[in-house]
Amino acid sequence: MDLALKHNLTDLIENISAGVQEGDDPEVLKKSVHFLMQNRQFDKAVEIMISLGNLEQALNIAETETVTLKEEMALKLCPPSTQDPVKKQQRGEILVRVAKIVKKQGDFKLGAKIYTMANQPLKGIKCLIKSGEVKAVIGFAQTARNIEVYKLAGNFL
Repeated sequence: MDLALKHNLTDLIENISAGVQEGDDPEVLKKSVHFLMQNRQFDKAVEIMISLGNLEQALNIAETETVTLKEEMALKLCPPSTQDPVKKQQRGEILVRVAKIVKKQGDFKLGAKIYTMANQPLKGIKCLIKSGEVKAVIGFAQTARNIEVYKLAGNFL
């Protein structure tokens, strides 16, 4: 990676960045993120940032540069659940941000899943309704057990 960065070998850097794993040298990865950002390859930079644990920075870039998030990447951006009220609120805010990104991309099922993780079933059902998948809406309404969700699902059907 160092050689590819020194000699500006874009194709090689892309190939190497696709194979990033835990245990790789963080300094080299940070250099590669910088290089990828300069060359406007934001999707690969976000992937590396996620593997480095820079979730906030990766989320900011994904929002500002309209990076397409794959399901795996989106779920890695979601913080784990916690009992601490402050962290719980922060988690909810991050989940909503990730869900909005995914929803803008058109992945309504994943958006609904993340909204549900954020404890926002109404936004989740609205997301699924946009997908137009009847079975998914019915299944979501059955598991949500919320009057407003039932009404939205009923109106959709």
